[in-house]
Amino acid sequence: MQGEPEGGFPFVETEGLRRVAVVCHRNADADAYLSAYALSALMKRLSPSAEVDIVAPGKMTLTARRLARIFPHRVVDDGATGGEIYELFVAVDVGHTELLGSWLGKMRESGAFKVLVDHHPIQRTTLYDRTIVDRKATSAAEVVYAIYGNLRVPVKRRVAQALLAAILFDSQHLAIAGQSALKAAVGLVEDGASLEGARRMLRGEPDYGEVVARLKGAQRLEIIRIGPWVMARSRVGSFHAAVARGLLNLGADIATATGRTEGETRCSLRSSARFFDATKIHLGTKVAAVVGREGGGGYGGGHPTAASLTSNLTAEEVEERCTSELSKLVKAPAVHVE
Repeated sequence: MQGEPEGGFPFVETEGLRRVAVVCHRNADADAYLSAYALSALMKRLSPSAEVDIVAPGKMTLTARRLARIFPHRVVDDGATGGEIYELFVAVDVGHTELLGSWLGKMRESGAFKVLVDHHPIQRTTLYDRTIVDRKATSAAEVVYAIYGNLRVPVKRRVAQALLAAILFDSQHLAIAGQSALKAAVGLVEDGASLEGARRMLRGEPDYGEVVARLKGAQRLEIIRIGPWVMARSRVGSFHAAVARGLLNLGADIATATGRTEGETRCSLRSSARFFDATKIHLGTKVAAVVGREGGGGYGGGHPTAASLTSNLTAEEVEERCTSELSKLVKAPAVHVE
């Protein structure tokens, strides 16, 4: 694991800490929230007198909000007070600093110590004082579990259940799990977590808006062939990640769901494990990050098979540039299928 120097997490004296913020990325998903929940529990173990907040810039996803009811913790958002009240920031699963939303400015202005816990490729930034990053991990939860192990802090059953659900979420129910994810899952079950319980938590009842968005995504999809691979792309106003996942479930090897939201273009990208195994094309670093930088003011990143980007370009331009990048990487023309 990269960036874990002597002294260990959280790299500051915990005795006497009064306020700690564990910060998720904008639109926090299940891995981000549940990892933050586990880190909050760890901070309370290390510094029992500290007040620990989970910061969720913008809205959390529906799945994350449902899981937050199962694993409740005090959550503050964009309307909360400034960052000056905190003595320690722990950012988790953030990827790009822009995904901190309005809290990026608050953290920059604060003199508090700042730590990053992540599994995304490291972005060049001076924001953090220390980083713990494992790019081989499938989820941030694996990195959090490793921190518990390195500190020799026992994982309580409830925390183990949260971390196992997070790992299942980011690993597509272990379908794309790496070695560390599988080892962590076994360890968490030994700590008292239930595999079936984690699966039930993640299933839940679909939201009406999400169902409509997925159906509209299927209705509007374009089919593009890139060499031996089938790409499906669609435009929707919301639930981009759910729509992209749905297009994969229909049989596509690669999927994009793009649309204008709150004055910017957002795009979610997904690929099948088969596509990644055959091509080694990392959607986060090779497509989302590249297209996100184009047009100025945008950003992107993510995982090998799941990524997202935000751009000032139009939805059509983002779609075309993602398709063009994939075409170049596969070394085959993109052909529209009527």
